[in-house]
Amino acid sequence: MAMAVHDESSATVSVAQVLIDSVGLSKVFSYSIPDRFLARIGIGSYVSVPLGSSRARGWVVGLSELSVRDAEGLEFKLSPISRLLGGGPNADVIALCKWAGWRFIGSPVNFLTHASPKKRIASRPGGLLEFQDCDRSFRQIRGESQVVRIPPSHSRADWIIGHIGSPSSVAGQVIVVCATQSAVKHLAARFARAGYTVAVFPDEFEQALDGAQVVIGARNAVFASVSNLSEVIVVDADDPSHTETSSPSWSSYVVARGRVGQGQVALLLSSVPSVDMSHGARTKSLSRSEERSGWPKVLVGEITEVSGLNFLISSGLISQIRSVLVSAVTPAKLTDEGLVDYDGVIVLYNRLGGARTLICSKCEKVVSCVKCSSTLMQMVPRHLREGVGHSGDMNRTAREHLSIVGLACPRCKEEYPAICTNCMSTSLKVVTFGIERFRTLLQAAVGKRVSEVDASTEIRSESLGPITIGTEAVFSRFRSARGVVIADFDHYLFAPALGASETALALLARASRLVPPRTVASGFVPLYIQTRDVQNPVIKAALEGDPRQVTNGEAELRQRLSLPPFGAIVRVFGPKAPLWIRRSEIGLAQDVEVLPSGDGAFNLRGSSIEQLLDLIAEKRLAQPSAGVRFSADSS
Repeated sequence: MAMAVHDESSATVSVAQVLIDSVGLSKVFSYSIPDRFLARIGIGSYVSVPLGSSRARGWVVGLSELSVRDAEGLEFKLSPISRLLGGGPNADVIALCKWAGWRFIGSPVNFLTHASPKKRIASRPGGLLEFQDCDRSFRQIRGESQVVRIPPSHSRADWIIGHIGSPSSVAGQVIVVCATQSAVKHLAARFARAGYTVAVFPDEFEQALDGAQVVIGARNAVFASVSNLSEVIVVDADDPSHTETSSPSWSSYVVARGRVGQGQVALLLSSVPSVDMSHGARTKSLSRSEERSGWPKVLVGEITEVSGLNFLISSGLISQIRSVLVSAVTPAKLTDEGLVDYDGVIVLYNRLGGARTLICSKCEKVVSCVKCSSTLMQMVPRHLREGVGHSGDMNRTAREHLSIVGLACPRCKEEYPAICTNCMSTSLKVVTFGIERFRTLLQAAVGKRVSEVDASTEIRSESLGPITIGTEAVFSRFRSARGVVIADFDHYLFAPALGASETALALLARASRLVPPRTVASGFVPLYIQTRDVQNPVIKAALEGDPRQVTNGEAELRQRLSLPPFGAIVRVFGPKAPLWIRRSEIGLAQDVEVLPSGDGAFNLRGSSIEQLLDLIAEKRLAQPSAGVRFSADSS
């Protein structure tokens, strides 16, 4: 009887490349796949693997076969995968996450966390991915970008349903990205009632993969795994909730535009689309009369330095509140989405943030840049600007009372002596206020109970008085109000940031969504704005319901100063930023300018964001960037 001969050259070992779920490590290692996992493992599977003397978890980002001979010839021994924990993002989304790691100067792990299901799901076999170069396709010509300028009071659900058509005619899957969870609940219910199959991300992760017509979620939904993407719609793209502010900072609308490929569309719905949103996109809008009617009536009050306990509580503000509350206030109600339908007046007074407006004591004008009209800020002491010291070296109270020895423009970097650029007076002062003191004085002035709301407040409808003062948290806690008062609009209008005017107008759009549009007869003006600059284009845009008055001028200014999107800026900060800037020698690179921006932070400026990001990636490989943060989010 002949003996069977086993041919080792034809035997193979199944191998998985696993990206370790650790931002600090963020490396790919190879592991053998035990036979018991072969029928279930695939690209995106989440696994447990041995790593050194411990265990780690990670995503499968590659599958291959090696002959037994080649496997034995490796410099290292292939350890087997320990456990198959479940399924995860598909190959397209893994590639998107790798691109996002480059685009926002982070790790793919940062974004795979956003893209993964929050509860264990079944692993799906198969899939193809070349992880090493999978992000390159996202840097080539992408799909179409559109911006739709839609007024604050116009129904987003009605517009989207009219846009994508009836459930029977929908071709492909539509991802809808919302700013808040309450918006997700509201729109998901509307789409379900209209007859679409709906999957809410990340809770219904598998339904999205199985072909739900509408996949909807908050910011992270832009990374939802689907099988047949046709369109990504970002609702209220101007809302700051679409931007992740932790490291790395990223915006869902930027990811949406990067995600869509040929034949797919990224559509941004916004009442006040920014210059960056509109750049390279086709813009649509309603008719001029429809757009204007979708904004509320606006009344503007001028802030003047009159005597009194707090000049923000002006006679105009008191008169406005009393006119809105001339009739009885009905009790507040909670909606199914957990929002408050409020029949009183909301007074927006944001106590958070570091903007400190400089006012001339003589002419009472905001001290602004002659070149670009941005508000000027106190110049940071030289030893802090050059990164020699650290802000913690100085007592905070002492820092806030530093004599104003010089001024600097945060936008165009022009420097000025400590004088008013309007009347040349040297008498300048910083305007700051506290919310608790403001609430007490407002209650005494109006003679009605004033309740207070912030992000941590547990709202009970019976606890709300006819007036509620709050931070920007009111926009995510309230669905409606009889009237809104913005007590100190200059806090936003003159913020020391790129695009401050666009941000200020976006704030007005959010406030406008709470109150009735101008087509509703109310007997009073529902939106009241207090400012020192009543002729500002942002104010005019709100009065006329025409955001182009801001964005057109902002686009011209940015193009003239080579600011994003017509140039590139990446902010480098963190405790070791000065050391990294010096050791990486990035300032020696061609077409790159390093500008200190205070407190040991720097702005890297270049002509192309792609070239600047490639340069930073190269420098980070050569010079580790632990203790350094980067912000390449142009929004």
